[in-house]
Formats: sequence, C-alpha cells, structure tokens
Amino acid sequence: MQIRISNRYKDKIIEYVIPILLSIVIATILMLPEFLKHVGIFGNDTIFQLSRFYDASKQIQNHNFSYFQMNYGMGQTGRIINAIYGPFFAYLMGGLLFFAGSWFRYEIILTYVLFLIGGIGFYHLSRKVNVSKVVACVTTTLFLTSGYIFYWIYSNNGNCLGSVFIPYVIIQAIDLINNYKKPFNWILLGVTVAIIAQVHMLSTVMSILLLLPCFIYGLLLSSDKRKMWIDVIKAVILCVFLTANVWGAFLVVYGSNKVSSPLDFSPALTTLNLTTPSDVTMWMGITEGILLLFCIQLIYVLFNFKSSKINTFLTIEGFVFLILSSNLFPWKFVQDHFYVIASYFQFPNRLTAIAYPLLFVAVGITLTRLTTDHGKEIGRLALILVLIITLFNIKGDLNQASKSVAISEQNVDQVTKLRMTDLDVFIGSNPPGNPDYFALQHKMNSWEVEKFVAAHLNYRKGFSKEVLSGGRLKVSWNSKNDTNTSLPMVMYHQSQLELNGKKVDPKLNTIGMPIVKSKQGQNTAILSFKTPTWFIILLYISILGWVIMLVYGVFRLVKIAKK
Repeated sequence: MQIRISNRYKDKIIEYVIPILLSIVIATILMLPEFLKHVGIFGNDTIFQLSRFYDASKQIQNHNFSYFQMNYGMGQTGRIINAIYGPFFAYLMGGLLFFAGSWFRYEIILTYVLFLIGGIGFYHLSRKVNVSKVVACVTTTLFLTSGYIFYWIYSNNGNCLGSVFIPYVIIQAIDLINNYKKPFNWILLGVTVAIIAQVHMLSTVMSILLLLPCFIYGLLLSSDKRKMWIDVIKAVILCVFLTANVWGAFLVVYGSNKVSSPLDFSPALTTLNLTTPSDVTMWMGITEGILLLFCIQLIYVLFNFKSSKINTFLTIEGFVFLILSSNLFPWKFVQDHFYVIASYFQFPNRLTAIAYPLLFVAVGITLTRLTTDHGKEIGRLALILVLIITLFNIKGDLNQASKSVAISEQNVDQVTKLRMTDLDVFIGSNPPGNPDYFALQHKMNSWEVEKFVAAHLNYRKGFSKEVLSGGRLKVSWNSKNDTNTSLPMVMYHQSQLELNGKKVDPKLNTIGMPIVKSKQGQNTAILSFKTPTWFIILLYISILGWVIMLVYGVFRLVKIAKK
C-alpha cells in the first residue's frame, strides 16, 4: 500500500516536472541567438510594453503609487495606460523588473516565465483529454513554437501575453462540454477569465468567444440545464468582482473623455495567409507542415467524428477560428461596413491565438487514438511525421530569431542601453509614440495622433520633471517672458493642474496637453489625478477578491497534498 502511494506521488511530480523542463529547453533553444550575441531584441511593441512595466516598477520601488496617472514611464507625461491595459499584471511585471537588474536580463526572464505558463498549461490541457505523455510533449512543443507564443521573442506584442493563458481557457471549455459527466468548477472558470482580463483585455474577449460555443454545446448535452446556468452565472459574478478595477477604470476614462484609439490597420491586409506558406508559423505566416497537419486532422475527424466528441468539437471550433483569422474570410467587406474593427481589433491573425491551441490539442488526441485504435506501428509512424514537422518549426523559428538579432545588433546604441543596469537610460531616450488612450479634444485619426505626439509631446527640451508624493508630477521650466507655453504632459477630465501654486483650468491642445501662461523666470506646474471614490471602492473589492481566492487556493492545495 505504501509503495502504491509512493508511486502515485512520483507520478504527480513527473507530471509537473516534464512540462517545466520542456518549456525551459524550448525557450532556451529559441533564445540561443540572443544568448550567443548578448543582444536584446526590440520589436514594434517593445518600448510600449517595457515603458508601462517600468512605470509600475518605479511606483513599487519608490512606494509612490498612482493607479491612473503614469509619472515614471510613457515619457513622464501623465498618460493613462496600465489602468485599462492589464493593471495587476503590470504591477507583477514591475516587481519582476525591480529584481532583474537590466532590460536584457528582464527580457530573458520574462520570456522564460511566459513559456513556462504556456507550456505547463498546454501540457496539462493535453493530459486532461488523455493524450499520452510523449504526444503531449510533442504538441506542447508545437504550441510553444507557433503563433503568438514565439512571436513574443520577436515583437513583444501584447497579444502574446494573453495567448499563453489560452490553454487554461480551453481546459475550462472542456469542463463545460463535459458538464453532463461532472459539473464544472465555476470558481475556476471565473478566476481563469479574470486572470486574462488582468493581463490583456482583447484576449479576454477572444476567450469568451472560445468559451461560448462550448457552453452552448455543454448545455445541450447537460441533463441539468438549470444548474449549469446557475453555475455559469456564479462564474460571471465572480469574474465581475475580480475585475472590478478593470471595468471600473474603463468607466472612469471612457465615461468622461473622448479617448483616442490604437493605430488602425486594414484587417484585410493583416490576415493569416493560408494560400502562400511561410518559413515560420507566426503573425501572418504558416508553414506548409503545420497547414498539412491541420488538413490531415480535419480529414481524420470527418471520417471519425463519432469516435470522440471532444476531438470533433475542438477540431471544428479550431478550424472556424482559423478561417476567421485568414485571408479566406471576407475581411475587406467587414472592414468597409464596420471600420471600428480596424482600430480596436486591428489584426484578424490574432484569432490564431485561439485556433492553434485548439487544433494542436486535437492533433494530440488523434495521435493517441491512432495508437489505441490502429496499433502501435501506425501510432509511431504518425508521431514521427508530426515530430519532423515540429523540428522544422523549431528550425524556422531559430532562423527568424537569428535574423531579428542581426537587425537589432546593428543599433549599437539601443543594444548598449538594454544591457545597462541603469534602467532609466533606455526608457528616458525612448518615449512611446503610440496614440493609445489620449483624451482628444476633437476627433482625430490614430495615425495623426501618433504624428502629433512625436512632434509636440516627446523629446521636449527645456523642461525638468520630478515625481512628487501622492502620485503627482511636477514640471519646471524657465521662461524669458510672459508667454503661452505648451507643457509636455497630458490631462484628462479628472486631471488637476496647479500652476505656480495656483489651481488653473488651462486650455488643452488636440491631445490634451495643457497650454498655460508662463511668467518671466522660473515656473512650475503640478499635475495630479482625482480618482473617484466609487472607483477606489471597486479597486479594494477587486484586491479583496483576489486575496480571498489566493487563500482559497492555498487551502485547496493543502487538502490535495494531504490526500
């Protein structure tokens, strides 16, 4: 009896060690070019992401918190970013940055963290649907080397942050489908969606799109539909409480400001290209091997759709999202009739963050069933073919990473700043120029906002900035005469400005920069943000909710460990 318990304990340890080691190995291989050249890659979103994490880190370091107004990052302009863009995750990343010591080390550590989250999640998703350990390792490798997971190394794109959590959403989706066998855990469902909302809002929307068909299918199969509805409603209520700070911040900012949108891109030009294979399965490209694998998976399911409800459903849902993400869907028509998609959804290929994990886990189910239904020889042959595709995937990713490092190392100045232990140098010389979340005074195209930011807000000389207690930002400058001065900061409806010791209500330019009357000599302006009392209550509700969930999780782990 003692031996049996001991073996079960060892099996549990192995089940957790395997994905951890696998994720570390894959991340190390893909970052080899960075390690060998000691060069950090900076992509299109690197400055934006690192600047907002830097702001959170400096708040923690200086014990000077400002939930809305950003006084350290984003060019020290008082912009609002983190409050409506993964708030609690930003503070976690700020804490990680505080201990990293340099931007290069931080990029490396963060990549390992993301690969570990994604790898562990996808491996346990595979094991949940009874995929064998070997097959789970292969499909986990496919997941980590495809789509937005690998794209993080190359671009630091925000969608990558949410993508690593999608396997955990699929675990909840499977529980919804299997509700007729065993009622799903509504607490886990609510917490999972809430975590993603604290990381990346658009990934939350995509997660709901993923879960909705699974809920409908599970409801059709369920013998107790009333209980399933009640459990889902409880999960929604829990999620609302845990994300009170997120939707509350949206109400604060969008409720009283005309907020600028992210850069608008043509959806028709940013789809996944299914008609022209690429060297890597990333962004708008997909390799011939992965595309062939998906097609074989679809053919298998069409001929064996009765053998596994889960396999059939995941494959169909995966293909629906794959087509929606691709140039096979009429995105030009959608763009012409719903232009808002260009600003807020931007890239249809984002949907591969859902399609790829759904299809990879379905491939894992098929590989395992081939061995069970048709013998070990057929199963091994199929596994070898998938393994070859996986190796080509890794090779393509390595080549892409090498190209990215080669491009990055040409900018010697940036590479040097990323290696410095003084984090301020890189951030101070790279204020983000993105047009997101300004309080516009009149309607402007996002590309016009970006040009205006570059011309009038960033790199302003003659001003010194200091962060004061209470999350206030002080700007000082010297004026030769009495004149109107445009200050290098931005204001929102809730912002307050004090000029030379007196509160003022200044005129604002098109992106919310205050224009004040300077006096001859030394001038100071102090910017602060008046946070509504009702939002502070929502913030504490959210924090309290997470503390309760953390305590609940610890008790659950202790209970499981005792068993």
